[in-house]
Formats: sequence, C-alpha cells, structure tokens
Amino acid sequence: MAGYYGQAAGEEAQPGTARVQSLVQQATATARRQAQRLLGDNQQHDRLTFSQLLSQSTYPVFVFEQQHLSGWSAAGPLPTAADIIDTRPEWFAQTSLGDFVVVRQAAAGRVVLVYVPLAHRYGISNRYLRAGDDQALLQRFEVQVRPVTAATSRHRTAIIQEADGWPLFAVQWPQTTSVAGRYLSLGFLVLGMLLYTGGWLGLARQWWLAGHGGASVAALVVPLAILRAALLQMELPYTLLELPLFDPRVYAVASWAPSLGDLLLNALLALTAASGIWLLCLHYRWQSRAQAGSRLVWSMGLLLAFGVLLLWLHSYYRVAFSSSQLNLDITQSIQVTGFRLVLALAVVLYTAAFLLVLLLITRLLGPSRRLLRSRWLPAVLAGVAFVVLGLSVLLGWPWLSLAALAVGYLALVQAAGPARISLPYQLLLLLALGSATGALSLYEQFDHQLLLDKQRLSNNLLVDNDLQGEFLLGERIRQLAADPIITRLLNARPVRDEVLRRRISRQYLRDYFDKYEADINLFDAEGRPVSTDEADTLTFGQTREQLARTATATDQAGVFLLKSENSFSSRRYAAVVPLVAPPMVGIGPPAPAGTIVLTLSLRKLSSYSVLPELLVDQKFFQPGLATDLSYAGYAGGRLVYSEGDFDYANLLPATRLRDPRLYQTGLVLSGFHHLAVRGHGGRTVVVTTATYSLADWLSNFSFQLLLNSLLWLLAAGLYLLLRRERRTVQLNFSTRIQVLLNTGILLSLVVVSVATASQVISSYRRDLQRTYERRGRIALESLLRRRDLLADTASRPIGDPALASLVRNVAALTETDLNLYDAQGQLLVSSQPLIFEAGLLGPLLNPQAMVALRERGMSRALLTERAGSLSFNALYMPVRMPSSGDAAAGPLLGYVGIPFFDSQKALDNKLTELFTTILNIFTLMGLLFIALAFLATRQLTAPLKLLTERLRRTTLTGQNEVLAYQSSDDEIGLLVREYNAMLEKLAASKRELAAQEKEAAWREMARQVAHEIKNPLTPMKLSLQYLQKAINERRPNAEELIGRISQTLITQIDVLSDIATSFSTFTNLPTMRPERLDVSAVLQHCTDLFRQQDGDEDGALHLSLPTTSPCLVFADENLLVRTFNNLLLNAKQAVPPGRLPRQEVALRCEPGKVLITIADNGSGIAEDVQDKVFRPNFTTKATGSGIGLAVAKRGIESAGGRIWFDTTEGAGTTFFIELPLAG
Repeated sequence: MAGYYGQAAGEEAQPGTARVQSLVQQATATARRQAQRLLGDNQQHDRLTFSQLLSQSTYPVFVFEQQHLSGWSAAGPLPTAADIIDTRPEWFAQTSLGDFVVVRQAAAGRVVLVYVPLAHRYGISNRYLRAGDDQALLQRFEVQVRPVTAATSRHRTAIIQEADGWPLFAVQWPQTTSVAGRYLSLGFLVLGMLLYTGGWLGLARQWWLAGHGGASVAALVVPLAILRAALLQMELPYTLLELPLFDPRVYAVASWAPSLGDLLLNALLALTAASGIWLLCLHYRWQSRAQAGSRLVWSMGLLLAFGVLLLWLHSYYRVAFSSSQLNLDITQSIQVTGFRLVLALAVVLYTAAFLLVLLLITRLLGPSRRLLRSRWLPAVLAGVAFVVLGLSVLLGWPWLSLAALAVGYLALVQAAGPARISLPYQLLLLLALGSATGALSLYEQFDHQLLLDKQRLSNNLLVDNDLQGEFLLGERIRQLAADPIITRLLNARPVRDEVLRRRISRQYLRDYFDKYEADINLFDAEGRPVSTDEADTLTFGQTREQLARTATATDQAGVFLLKSENSFSSRRYAAVVPLVAPPMVGIGPPAPAGTIVLTLSLRKLSSYSVLPELLVDQKFFQPGLATDLSYAGYAGGRLVYSEGDFDYANLLPATRLRDPRLYQTGLVLSGFHHLAVRGHGGRTVVVTTATYSLADWLSNFSFQLLLNSLLWLLAAGLYLLLRRERRTVQLNFSTRIQVLLNTGILLSLVVVSVATASQVISSYRRDLQRTYERRGRIALESLLRRRDLLADTASRPIGDPALASLVRNVAALTETDLNLYDAQGQLLVSSQPLIFEAGLLGPLLNPQAMVALRERGMSRALLTERAGSLSFNALYMPVRMPSSGDAAAGPLLGYVGIPFFDSQKALDNKLTELFTTILNIFTLMGLLFIALAFLATRQLTAPLKLLTERLRRTTLTGQNEVLAYQSSDDEIGLLVREYNAMLEKLAASKRELAAQEKEAAWREMARQVAHEIKNPLTPMKLSLQYLQKAINERRPNAEELIGRISQTLITQIDVLSDIATSFSTFTNLPTMRPERLDVSAVLQHCTDLFRQQDGDEDGALHLSLPTTSPCLVFADENLLVRTFNNLLLNAKQAVPPGRLPRQEVALRCEPGKVLITIADNGSGIAEDVQDKVFRPNFTTKATGSGIGLAVAKRGIESAGGRIWFDTTEGAGTTFFIELPLAG
C-alpha cells in the first residue's frame, strides 16, 4: 500500500509545489503592501527615517531617491544598478546572501525594493553556518531554487509564478521517493510496531493475572528484544525516512547504537527488562526465599552481580559519551539543544534500568546483612574505599575509582543499618553512585580525546608540508594561469587590482584554503607591481629574490614552501603564476602578460575569536582543542618557540623533556597537563591545557544526579496521579519531618541560586560591554592616527588598498575584526573580507546602528547580530575628524564596525563557569542538608520510638520502667513527663486493682472451696447419719456398715485433702524471674523429654524449628517448661483409646514476635466448656486439678504474650502461644 500510494503521489511534479506557490504569492502580496505603505509615508515626509523603515518592514526593504540609496532595513543584499532601473514589478535575484524575490514599487522619483528571502545558502558549511538556519520562505522545503531559463528541465522541477502568471523561478525537488510514499511507509511501520507491542503486552497481562509470572515477563521482554534486533538489522526507520533523530551523521557510537534514536529505543528496552526482573522478584518472593538458602553463597553471588552490573553501567557510559559531536559534559557547554535533550533522556532511562536492578540486589542483600553485624565493618569499608580512591588518584587508574565508589556505597548502606534506611535513601545513594560513575566516564572520555587532539596538533606542527594543500594549490594555479578573464583584467588600463584580487580569492582560494591567509601580489609583463597601494614598490625580480632565500621547491611546479628561522611558526607557501596572452591576430607565440605571486600563511589559533573556524568549511576544518591552549617548540632541548599564555621558560624547564611520562600519558604540573611529541631533527612540541579538575568532575556528577533525580521524581508523581486508589498519601511522622525540611531547604537554595545567577549574569554582561567599548575606543583612536587616509573616504574606491592595509594593521594591533563604512553607511574595507564574500554580513551598516548613531546622535551602539546559528555582539561608532580638540564635534568621515564573533562564546564560557559553580554548591548543600535532615529526624524520633516501645510493653501485671530524658523542657520532654506520671498513676491503680482482685479472688476461692468441700461433706453426713441409725437399731451388720462407711469417709477426706493441696499450690506460685532465653531451645528440651518417655514410634510427635538465628524472648524459663509440659501432656491424654496419637509442635519467628503451636488429634473441647478452659480448678479429666492451664495463662501473659486455642470436636485441638521477641 505504501508503494502504491507513493507512486500515485509521484505522478504530480511534487505535492509541495502548490504549497510553495501559495507561500510565495502570500509573501509577495505582503511585500507589495509594505512597499505601498512606505511610499505613502514618504509622500507625507521629505525622507523616511531608519526608525520608520525598521518599524514598518517585514522583509528587507531598500529605498532609493533619484537612484541613490537613502534608507534600508537590513544590512544586505545591496541592490545593483540594474535592480534600480528594472521596471518589472517582481523578479528573482540570486545574491551572495541567498536567493530572493524582489518586489518593486516606485512613485515620484522614489523606488522601494523589497527582498523576500527564499533561501539563504552560505558558501561555507560548518557548525555555525548551515543552509536553512536563517528564517527563509522555503527553509523547510527540500528544494533547490533555480532561475527559469529556456533550458530549464521539467523533470522533478516546478515553475513558481508571480500573481500575473509570469514565471519567477524554478524549484527542483530531490531525487528521492515521494514524500507521501515515505511518510506512508513510516506510518505503516509505526502502526505495525504498535500492534505487535500491544498484542504481546495484552498477552503478558493475561498470563500475569493467571499466575504465570515467568511466562508473563518473557512475553513482555523477549518479543520486544526480537523487534529491536530486527530494526537494527534492517536499519529502520532510517532507510524509509532520513529522520535527524536516526541519522548516523548526528550521533553514532556503536553497532547497537548507530544513531541517537536507536540509543533511546535501547534505553526503553533496558528499562522494560529491568521492570520485568522486579516483577519476577515480587512474583516468586525472592526476598523471603533468600532467608531459607545458604546466606554466605547468596551474599557472595549478589555482591558479584552488583559489581558486574556496575562495570556494565560504566562501560555503557564510556560508549554513550564517546561521540565527539554530542556529549553531556556540562563543563564544556551548557547549550540546550534537542539532540542533547534526547541524549540526556536516553542516558537517564538506561541509568534507571541499571539502578532498578542494583536497588533490587541491595534489598535482597538485606536478610544476609545479619552476617555483618560488626560495628567496625562500616569503618573498615570506608577506610578501604578511601585507600582505593587514593591509589586511583596517585596511579592514574580511573577504574580503581569505580571500585572505591562501590565499596563506599556498601559502607554507607551498612553504616545506616539494614532496617533503619528507607527506600528513598537507598535510591538516593544509588543515584549518587550512578552519577559518580557517569562523571568518571566523562572524565575518561575527555582525557582520551584530549590526548588524541594534542597528538594531532603536535604532529601538525612538526610536519612542514601540507601535502593535500600543495596538490590542490598546484591545480588551482594551473587553472588560474588558464583563466582568460584574469589575463584580461591584468592587462586592462587602468588595472582594477581589487577586483582582480577579489576574483582570484573567490574563484581559486576558497574551500580548503579558507584556513590560510592569502596575500596576492600582481606584476605586469615588465615585472612592475600592479597596485594602487603606494607601499607595494617591490618588483617581481626583487620579490623573487626575497622568496629564494627561504623557498624550497615542492613536488608541484610553481609551489614553494617558505621556511623561516623558526621551524615551528605557521606554515607558509608561495605560488608563482606566470600569465601569457594570446597573439593579437592569432599569429605567433603567446606573449607574457604578467605574473601573480600568491603567499599563503596558515591561520594561527586565536583565543579572542571563533575565526578561522567560522570561515572554514567543515570538511576542511579539523576540530581541535579549546582556545585556551598553549604550545611550545623545543629544538635540541632548547625552547625556541611558544604560543599562548603559559610561561614555558619558567614553569616547564627543558629538563622535564627527559621524563618518559611526558610522551605517554602526559605530565601534570602546577594545574596544567602537558603532552609532548618528538619529531625528526631533535624537535619536540609540547601542548599544554588546564587539567580536568575535581570541580569539573563534581559538576558532571551534580548535573547527572540532578537529571536522574528529576526522572525519578517525575515517575513518582506520575504514579501517584495514575494509581487507582485516589487516597491521600500516608506519611509517617519522621517522613513528614524530612519532606518538610528538605523541601524548605531545597526551595531556599533554588531561590538563592536563581537570584545569584541573575545578578552575576548581569554583571558579566556589563563587564563584557565595557570590555568591548574599551577595545572599540582603542581601535578608533588607532584609526584616527591616520586621519589623512580617512579624510577623503568618499573619493576612495571600495577595497582601497591603503585603507585595507590600515584596517588590517589596526585589527591585528587590537585583536579585533574591523569593518570601515563611509558616511552613507556602505562598506569600504574590512579586515576579514571573506566574512562578506561568504554572506555572513551584508555590505551595508546595520540599520539599528544608523538609528542610534545618526538619528539619535549616540557615540556608540552595541548590537546583537546573527550569522547563521552564531549570535554575536557588534560595536558601531562614528568616525569624525577631530575639530577644536573635540573628536565628537568634527565632521563625519564614516563609521567603524567591530563584530565580536567571540562574544557569545565568551558569555557562554562565563555562564558555563557560573552554572557549574552554582550546580556544585546546590548539590553539595542539598546532599549535606538531606543527610542532616536524616540524622536530625532520627535524633528527634529516637525518644518517640523508645516511648512507643515502652508503651507497647506497658502492662498491669509486669514491672514498668520510667523513661529518663535529659532535655525535659521541650515538647518531647513534656510527653515523657506525662508518660512517667501515667506510670505512677498506673502503679497506684495496679495496687488498688490488685487489692480488689485479691479480695475478689479470695471471695471466689472461698466460694469455690465451700462448693468443693460441700460436695464430699454431703455423702459423709448421710453416711454418718445412716451409721448412727444402724447403731441405734442395733442391726446385726453394724460392723460391716462401720467398715464400709469408714472407707467412704476416708475417700471423701482424701478428696478434701486434694482440694486443699491444689488451692495451696495455685496461691503459692513462685515469683516470676524473666530473662533473655532462646525459646526454641526450651521447646526442643521439652519435646525431647516426652520422646524419651514415650518414644517416637510411628511419628507420634513432630517438631518444626526455624533454621535462622535464635528466637530470643524475655520470660521465666521454669514457667515456660511447666507450660510446655502441661500442654504436651494434655495433648497426649486428649487422644481417645484406639486412635494413634499424633502431635505437631512448631515454632515460627515473625517480625517482632514468635508463635508456638501445639496441635493434637484428640477428641477436641466441647463447645459448652470452651470458655472455662483457663479458669482455675476447671478440668475435663477425672484426675485433673484444673490448675495447669490457669497457671500457664498467667505465666504467658506476665511475659507480655498471649495464649489461645482452636478446636474441632472429634478432630483435635491446637494451642497457640505468642511471645514478643526480646529487643
């Protein structure tokens, strides 16, 4: 379908032609209205001011009065004489500044030309100057604009017409698949991927709800990984549509990340896989299973996995930051671009994936930390981390720093305690660990790239010849010698030498030779200099003699390498081009026409300008080091040449050249990094830059920590918004304290940082403005020293050699770029004419400067201008002839413009330094205050936790201890005092209640004793009465009755004795003696006793104890033994005859408590007596006293526990004992 619709769309010339036609017609209509409005204003006023032109102009407009330019709203393009007299209402024009549609309106001798920009294409393409950077009408269309001629091809070409139907220009579309077809194919690809992904996600959800956790996660991750591999293999979607996000020319670091978009997709896949691992952990309960396995093996495996993942994360950072075109080094640039944002997002997502797994490993290590309870272990780990970090710095091994970071993280986690550090703080520590790893990778990448750049620069300085340049220069001079126009211009009289030089520069010394400064000398056939510059007096013979002293022939004819006494100075070439003229009538040999001598000098690195990078095409420019570098040349161990601010003579003596480290990894001295490269002939080049300081590493750490933290905060906020339960987030007291403290501190830091940054930025701008104005005054004063040359600028031609020489000298002296304009605002000369030839600046003075200097009478104007994507400041000042000692009151001679192309760069450097400084302070203070908030919260809540623990243990039966709190005047002290007072009241109430309970107990006991005594007394009384009656009646069997009744009395007396003994035992229970003991050992001892008595045949008694550490409780051991024995005996006796007894005894440790269960398979307890089981003197056995369970209940409750049972009649009974673990 994509192919079919793509072909159908291609049947038309192109679907965007109608859109282009509509845009052009709308723009020309707007231009006509603009011109008509200006003509109307011109009729009301004698002359339009520049202020009116700027306020009423949408497109560049130029106003002519009597064919003389009187006003303009843009610095270019400058209309030609043919444009002024052209009577067409609209036409197409190609200029050095780009392609335009010119709209003309005229009235009463005034002509208004409006230039509608179609496309701005520079003759140079680099990172500052790219086609389509400026706002132009056809900027977003991939078309080439061409004039309409008879030979214009109709293939992939559309004619754009003016309103009357006349052709204006032609647009040619690129030879690619139709736009509709490409986007349609991409749409089908995206739709298929969405359906594929959605189907597998639905299946994964279905399996997850069904309880198939492993299959669900596999369905979530594996199909997405297969899809990702297929996209990489087929290079999709870049093969369908060349999206910048998937363009390898923008970013490419590895086969698995051939573009920025691929890196982002990989990060999403990694995050999905990490989420799947978390789901598996939750589903299979890895954390609970970790307690049952081998703790040592489990811990070692987790630590090994932690180290491997951290190394993997470091390796990923090394690859992701290896692109020289795009990186996240905040110390190099703070410029925010779309590509840098995508790169930051990809890195943050990938980091989140790794940190999820590392966090999981940290939490799984929690149960195993019981092996690491030693208090000195955190200190040992911290000491190891510091030692390893010190070795890393001393030995220069960055990978040791990674090990130090990992050990330091484990030390912090262990020091905080396994149970006291919360999830947010664990995550914060991991974010800091990941950010530190990323900052370390950035340092390693910077160090690696720095060494490569220094070696390349050193080799370039050591090599005398530019072989590629020599070959190209040889070709250019042969083309130059064969150019008939050059010969004709040289033979013309008078010779227009500036026109000739401009043609040679534009036609033959562009592209590769933009990095060279060219000096063009012209000589006629007799060898005399051809120049309007009076300083050019050397003949060709004299020039040849000068060159012969230092010239060395190269492999190219006519090309010579000029060597100086200093072999490290800039490379210079001389090319001699002899010109011949053909015979006048075509008979005879060609006659000499003259000679051209070209002298090319390699531009030096400059610390005050972005030149020469701005003027060199990207394919010929070698990006190197920062502009604050220095380099020096040594010959025979002696310093012979140096460039830059570094003092090699005093700070780097020649003896250091014998250090082998200087030639391998470099040498760090006094905060500077030096790298040397040896050349032939005993020559050595040393390149010096400032070291990558700890502050730089900290800046990258802070920036990455901020990015990672923002991602996790956004994720948490999104989760809270999207979760199904819309209840308010429940936070405990300590969390609320930390949130409020941290929020207040961070907000204060943000406000202070923003206020400080705004003030410092304003100060930076004022300082830069004062610096520019001071340099401008120096340049103007230098120009006015040659006021004789400036006095007659109106009569001097454009590009006058004398003025050009003056401007170049002043520019070199003041380290600026100078442009000199006449009194009407048109360019005369420039120290960098290539700026205008490349279309960076227009040939007219900035109209805003005309408003400020001419109309408002200001002495200077500092404006902001743009050249492509480069924003810079330009200072304009009027040049006046001093009159009566007042330079500002003299007649106007012209204007001087000083573009500071480095202004934005200088400001960016200042802003980068400011931003990184504030970021470092913000991060360090933020982390410090978070740590202080954590410690303060623990300090504040410690009494509350102690109070909570005491309240939990407060009992009416046991001994309660008062709290001792030193700061008794604060709120917590008041709470402690109230708690202690409550304990005193509780003790009094307990005594009163004990007395009442004792009295009630004795009454109840007396009632029960009376009841129990009455039971045997009744048969005793009846028996005695019956015996008395028998005696009185003198029955013959009286002696038999006496014996039988006596036996009955003895039996009942024994019952009364047993009753007395049981109640005496209950009332005389010994005092509780609680102690810390292992309840599992006590239970083991009791069960072993029963096994020794009855054996363990047929599995009658089963005991289940935990394999983890001992379960410690605070109780009376004798009481526990009696309780366990009583319950075990009851369980054995509860089994009816004929049933095989089976008893299950188990002990399980739970958080904060221990649970003991004793189960039997007896007859159970009847429902009508279940509420009487723990009542004293109640029993269901014929021989029982009813005291055992009552004693057990009293003892268990005195230890802070509880006892209960669960029974089923006919099936058995289970008794439960719950005791709190000892703190």
